[in-house]
Amino acid sequence: MPLPSLKQPLPRQSVLRRWGLRGLLSLPFSVLKFLSGGGVVHVQGRTLDTQITFLWKTFFARQDHRTPLSLTGTSVEGAREDWQEAATLMGDTSALKVRVETVGDGGLIGGRLIRPAQVSANAPLLVFFHDGNGVLGGPDLSLAFAAGLAAEARCPVFLPEYRLAPEHRFPAGYDDARAAWDWAATSLTKLGATSDQIAVGGAGIGANMAARLCLDLRRDFKPLPAAQLLVSPLLDLSDAGLRTSPYAKSWPVSAADIDIAIGHYAGAGIDLSDPAISPLREGLVSGQPRTLVVSGGLDPLADQAERYVKRLLEARTRVVYRRYDTLPLGFGLFAGVSDHAAEATRDIARLWSDLTTEIGVEE
Repeated sequence: MPLPSLKQPLPRQSVLRRWGLRGLLSLPFSVLKFLSGGGVVHVQGRTLDTQITFLWKTFFARQDHRTPLSLTGTSVEGAREDWQEAATLMGDTSALKVRVETVGDGGLIGGRLIRPAQVSANAPLLVFFHDGNGVLGGPDLSLAFAAGLAAEARCPVFLPEYRLAPEHRFPAGYDDARAAWDWAATSLTKLGATSDQIAVGGAGIGANMAARLCLDLRRDFKPLPAAQLLVSPLLDLSDAGLRTSPYAKSWPVSAADIDIAIGHYAGAGIDLSDPAISPLREGLVSGQPRTLVVSGGLDPLADQAERYVKRLLEARTRVVYRRYDTLPLGFGLFAGVSDHAAEATRDIARLWSDLTTEIGVEE
């Protein structure tokens, strides 16, 4: 499905709402807390970011009292519309020194390319598989995060499209991701790279795809990415612990939402413990590229991220892990509007730059 043109202007209503959102989020945190009902979201010693709490409890609150952006109690189509609206409102990249383009091979492969005004000479192209857990939408869901990362790390970022469930169940999305990777690896100059290096990453099920890609390339004796970036990776779709996590009620993505998305993504008859769909269950993870793993503090997937970090370290992989304790699962959606999410994105970009600076240098 082709992506919409980036040159289409926002409807006037959306422009006004975006302007209003910016104004509201610039209010003092004490005022935002008051507008959100006066309370805070505090779980296991961690407090959810005030601006994100305001978005949850006030700005995106629904008259029907259904949890905003949730898959629970609505159709897939309805949830997609909600997420696309949110991404449009919060994905403004005009303040960043980046250019966003629609790119592709003119056939089956397409996506968003984010070019920073300046690209570091040794920066790899990052192929980043977008958020949405394989169900909720396309590359625009990760646009705010990817643009912030590209601007700070001074690296081009390619956000490929992949087919979504339930219309196209596993392994359709992964097959598309693999094809996009193969095309990007032969199109480095077209995609803005100034080096001959390419890296991979993703968020949620997109991080699952990135991890699976690295494992498959290693198994097939093919060149590995220079590095991988895993943001709140969903690495074990059979993990019953998600439902009992203290952070199961995270927003904008809860454990219940993950359950529903997994049901759509995998479909009936798929063994969720199969390493093909759950890379955390892979028997051997040796020989992996240097890896940056990040998660939110109020994130039911953080446990999976930390378990994968441990396995990579045991296999002598160079790994950096960061957890941002005020942020929820899905925080990348807010990278353009939440101060804490924006700072986390800049920090991730700095860590990514440090991790990839010595690529090609013998350690």
